[in-house]
Amino acid sequence: MLAVFALTLPIYLLIALGFFVTKVGYVAAADMRAIGRVVLRVAMPALIFLALARAPLSEALRWDFLAGYAAGSLALFLAGLALVRGVLRRGMPQAALEALGMSCSNSAYLGMPVAALLVGDVALQAFAMAMLVENILILPLAITLAETTGGGGRRKALLRVLSGMVRNPLLMAVLVGLVASVSGLVLPAVALNVLGMLAPVAAPIALLVIGAAVADLPRAGIGGAAVARVVIGKLVLHPAAVLAGLMLLGPPPDALLTSGVLIAAVPMMSTYALFGLRWGNEALAATALIVATVASFFTVSALLALLG
Repeated sequence: MLAVFALTLPIYLLIALGFFVTKVGYVAAADMRAIGRVVLRVAMPALIFLALARAPLSEALRWDFLAGYAAGSLALFLAGLALVRGVLRRGMPQAALEALGMSCSNSAYLGMPVAALLVGDVALQAFAMAMLVENILILPLAITLAETTGGGGRRKALLRVLSGMVRNPLLMAVLVGLVASVSGLVLPAVALNVLGMLAPVAAPIALLVIGAAVADLPRAGIGGAAVARVVIGKLVLHPAAVLAGLMLLGPPPDALLTSGVLIAAVPMMSTYALFGLRWGNEALAATALIVATVASFFTVSALLALLG
């Protein structure tokens, strides 16, 4: 177990450092958000493109992994939606928010760094495919359900989904990387060196930004059953569902399977509170994100111990 903590502790110390320097005002929250945008729009896309462009298409895009990860995530999303909407009789925006929190990981800022520590560069391929599932399946489904209030609402929701896809630099990096893999594009050495210099800074800076984002969340006051549902769903049920999906529809190679489960095991995306604000439940989303980030140190460590 000490070896497991030796793996996870540096990750969460970086998150704690980002939280501390933001909370005490040593670095302004706005500055950390700006750094996060640089990571999101420059360093992370470089990392993704390099991983996919260098790999054969059969490795960059594995249908067994995509199908298994999508099946597990979608099954949990629908189960959460049915529980909150059908059984507990909450409104559709809250049901979609809770289901989204259970089934959509912070794969860029936390899932990929955690998985990369354990399995290396294979984690980048798993991360890219998980990104496709999150941005083409889970997020659009949640947004459409939460924001559909009739004919006009449906059109606006779909337009917002499509606009978000087009403007998502990580999704664009995945698609461009896949095109490069298919075409056999060989980049000049200078371009590879530039991208290679950008790629290593993505993961550690991303972890600092997570801590800063948690520090900048509003003081939340929602506790009890709703937060517990989302946190348990995200940290326990999502990796279990993804593991079941990958085993049933694959299984893919061990390193990819491990990466997929670890990516599913991290907290929800750092923008989760923004969806809560948009759908009238910011306190629930912010509280769930804080609790899940803290609790994930123990749940991810336990999962690593189980994985050996």
